[in-house]
Amino acid sequence: MKTRKWSFLLEDYKRLMEALGAIPSVEIEPLPRGVIQVFSALFEGSQTWTSEVPEADLSSIDPSLTRRLMPFQRDGVNFAVSKDGRLLLADDMGLGKTVQAICIAAYYRKEWPLLVVAPSSVRFTWAEAFRQWLPSVQPDSINVIVKGKDNLRGGLVNITSYDLLSRMDKQQAAKPFNVLIMDESHFLKNMKTARFKAALPLLKVAKRVILLSGTPAMSRPSELYSQILAVKPSLFPRFHDFGTRYCNARQLPWGWDYSGSGNLGELKLMLEESLMLRRLKSEVLSQLPAKQRKVVTVTTDGINTRTKAALSAAAKELAKGQHNNNDKMKQALLVFFNHTAEAKIKAIIEYIMDMLECGREKFLVFAHHKLVLDSITKELGENGIDYIRIDGSTPSSERQQLCDRFQFTDKSCVAVLSITAANMGITLHSAALVVFAELFWNPGIMIQAEDRVHRIGQTSNVDIHYLVAKGTADDYLWPMIQEKMHILEQVGLSESNLSEKAESASFHCKDSQQRRITEMFQRSFTEGEDDMDEALLLEAVEAWDNPSNQPGSDVEESPSKKRRIEDYFGR
Repeated sequence: MKTRKWSFLLEDYKRLMEALGAIPSVEIEPLPRGVIQVFSALFEGSQTWTSEVPEADLSSIDPSLTRRLMPFQRDGVNFAVSKDGRLLLADDMGLGKTVQAICIAAYYRKEWPLLVVAPSSVRFTWAEAFRQWLPSVQPDSINVIVKGKDNLRGGLVNITSYDLLSRMDKQQAAKPFNVLIMDESHFLKNMKTARFKAALPLLKVAKRVILLSGTPAMSRPSELYSQILAVKPSLFPRFHDFGTRYCNARQLPWGWDYSGSGNLGELKLMLEESLMLRRLKSEVLSQLPAKQRKVVTVTTDGINTRTKAALSAAAKELAKGQHNNNDKMKQALLVFFNHTAEAKIKAIIEYIMDMLECGREKFLVFAHHKLVLDSITKELGENGIDYIRIDGSTPSSERQQLCDRFQFTDKSCVAVLSITAANMGITLHSAALVVFAELFWNPGIMIQAEDRVHRIGQTSNVDIHYLVAKGTADDYLWPMIQEKMHILEQVGLSESNLSEKAESASFHCKDSQQRRITEMFQRSFTEGEDDMDEALLLEAVEAWDNPSNQPGSDVEESPSKKRRIEDYFGR
């Protein structure tokens, strides 16, 4: 059977339907009501495809924010305002959806309090982002929900997770939020989940709904429906109508199957006209730095009592400032460093799993302590996620095979790497994201680690995420790294300054105790450093973390290495 297709302009739609209706025995399937609603201005000829989005007046928003918006980010804010603050911002990962969302929400500040719902691992990152980008918001008016009994409306800016929201249904009924930000909104794709059922009542009554997702499921339209319903429920009030048109719905003996797709070009046009804005990195590459660094503030709330006590004791021991011997001071600092690793494990794993759920298929995770590396690979293995691991125990002969496996696989894969053992000599540029699960006091080593992906052959800009936990050694390592990075930039040895060009958290020494510990880190790991001193320090840290050196172990370091470490600490 031969078929033919003809193309008609949208403004001719009415005349076309009238002409076809006058022909006898012709079956006509009109466009869905939602499509006609979206393109009504084009049907009537009052708007053209080239109509520009008007420039929004952002004079009421903190200038420190608006001045730093890239042109495409400013366009995103304009688009949102033109849609009355109801949109799906579906920019590619790494294009600054967070800062755009904060600016959009700030435009409607008179309608606050604001609610931000995000994956659990980035709640505190959102709090830091508001402190950084909107200095006019008092820090004590930012309310991060950490347990189900917390007050959902306890601040001007309220931040919770999807899972916590599902436990707070009684509080939701009290008073609605007018402005909502739903980060990683594809978490709502399944309408049968507790997440969606908890969010729906809030979405129904909110005036402004800002959905953020770097992975809109265009190839599986059924997963988009819940987000369309959240932003513009009048488009397709009934899922079956949407499924019939765009999911190639089929009636099977056991019910309807909506797993397919159809009319995707029409769906894309309709979404872009009505509620969705999506830019790819390739489209705005000229506006982006080659490397973008971002601080992700994580919490240590999930640590057990023993680890919490050990971390606190290590900090108090350092705060006494009674270490006259610099080597003894280093030993105390390494204890603090090790307890920080234990305290961060739960948050690290949560962040990695969130990245995978958000659609990040390939990325690198750098850590130092064996305990952290083991915990990450254990979690990935239990969830059936492919990974490679390179650390100090990986034979040189196997490294290239592991790198090739990562480089050429089409599946999701995580490269779990030791900061000190895999920071040079390997190429993994098939990924464009690097996650530092732990910090290291030598920024040169961290830059080398970043450059496993940022090198010749990389066709995209690279995102670098640093996981930083307050109340740990990170409080003192991070400012030190920022300062060192700034010095490297001034002499042309670093492409960007962590403190200025990253979405960075601010870690200031609030009291004499913090200042004293920071000074100890500075003195211990910066003064009088040479290559040999650095090498010995790395050996010392690795030895400290090696279970084989614990009492009762049958395995010990070689005599020469053990002697070097003991000499280093002056034992």
